[in-house]
Amino acid sequence: MKTLKQLMSEAKEKKETQMDPPAVLMMRRKSVRQFSDGQRVALYYVDKLDKYVTVPYTAMKWSSTVPLEFQ
Repeated sequence: MKTLKQLMSEAKEKKETQMDPPAVLMMRRKSVRQFSDGQRVALYYVDKLDKYVTVPYTAMKWSSTVPLEFQ
């Protein structure tokens, strides 16, 4: 069984040899939540970092990009 001191030294070694984050991250949306004031927040998960990321956003207006003849 390892002592606390051994575990801490191993963690320190891993931290020193840790590389920079990857240049490209794939974010997968897990959920979207809308608050009572209309604010929306999307929850994403990044596999390579093993982290969750929240992104606030407002409603997207897709219809403004559609040409008039298609409306």
